[in-house]
Amino acid sequence: MSEQRRADSGSVWRLAAITFVGGLGGGVVFPIIPIEGLRLGISAALIGLILSFNRVTRLLVNPFTGILVDRFGPRLPLTLGLMVEASATFCFSAGLHADSPAFWFMLGRGLWGVGSSLLMVGAMTAALLLSDASSRGMASAKVRMGLSFGVPGGLILGGLIADVVSSDAAFVAATVITLGGMVTSYFFVPSGNGSDKAPQPWSRRNAAAGWRTVKHLLRPGPLWVVWIFNFLMFFSVQGVILASLVLVVEQRGLSVAGLGPQGSSGLLMAAMIGTSAMVSLLIGRLLDGGVRRTSVLLPATVLLAGGYVLLALAPDALMAALALCLVGMGLGGINIPLMVMLGDLTSPDRYGRTVSIYQVLGDLGGSLGPITGLAAIHHFGSRDTLLAIAVVAVITVPLALLLRTRELKPG
Repeated sequence: MSEQRRADSGSVWRLAAITFVGGLGGGVVFPIIPIEGLRLGISAALIGLILSFNRVTRLLVNPFTGILVDRFGPRLPLTLGLMVEASATFCFSAGLHADSPAFWFMLGRGLWGVGSSLLMVGAMTAALLLSDASSRGMASAKVRMGLSFGVPGGLILGGLIADVVSSDAAFVAATVITLGGMVTSYFFVPSGNGSDKAPQPWSRRNAAAGWRTVKHLLRPGPLWVVWIFNFLMFFSVQGVILASLVLVVEQRGLSVAGLGPQGSSGLLMAAMIGTSAMVSLLIGRLLDGGVRRTSVLLPATVLLAGGYVLLALAPDALMAALALCLVGMGLGGINIPLMVMLGDLTSPDRYGRTVSIYQVLGDLGGSLGPITGLAAIHHFGSRDTLLAIAVVAVITVPLALLLRTRELKPG
């Protein structure tokens, strides 16, 4: 039993490394495309659209990805996803030399949305398939950590290579690294789909059956509570905070180590993400040790709301860092139980479709959050906007109580 657990742990760590590599290319674009796009004559508004276009395509592709993962297992979607992401980063490189750079950048971001859908849904499904009820917490935490660190890692990689060598070299390096992840995923990601049945040949009847399962999953039930919880988390943290923290820092005149708003907000964001990753691993271990899935949700939502309030009132960078660490603790204490409950509430042959709906709601929140947050900070200021986001966190308290009631219910 212990040997099997160690083998599963190694597989999950490899999976986490693959998801980290898959996120690098997504981070590389952020320090490069805004500057190179303006240099190439692309308007600021169009650059903003280019950077957000991946979410549009990911929203459209997510449901199909879930069906694909349930049909063939996570290996094929993950391998295809990394291949598509490599093609996307190559498009960014082509855009630096083409007569119509906006077209190539837009094509790259659109492809990136497709690839990241295959990667994210495939990776989270694989984490559930590689674990059972007694190891699901750590498996989810490790994969979530890989996803969380991938984009920031790409930001660092892209900025360093672009400064030392060139923007083109940064995109080429991301392409090569992503292709390496693709080869690794083919050999190390499981191919099973959680069912003893072999995949049936494609037919309209089988495709219709797959969509009927999606409709069944969308019926009212505890899964909807998990999905809405995830929507609100992505809206507030992945949306509002990630997109507008630099404006909060600028409006408040906060500075870390003498850096300007961009550098200071980057370091503060790193503190939040790092705290979230460490707490995620701790929560995963606690859940695998027998702690109830929902027992940490309520305190985590309190920490999240408290972090927003403290950030709204923070008079200096030190207090802002403490506030964002609280937000990171709350985020880690929410993400992992939600992922684990997806596995608890669904049969393995439906993991892919369940995760894809989870991701659709997350992407909707992550798309609406920046739009709402940036507009609110512009019109109402950072203090009132952050206090309003704290209210959003408080709204999740009844959701946590609903899930706890469901978990405590006999049978």
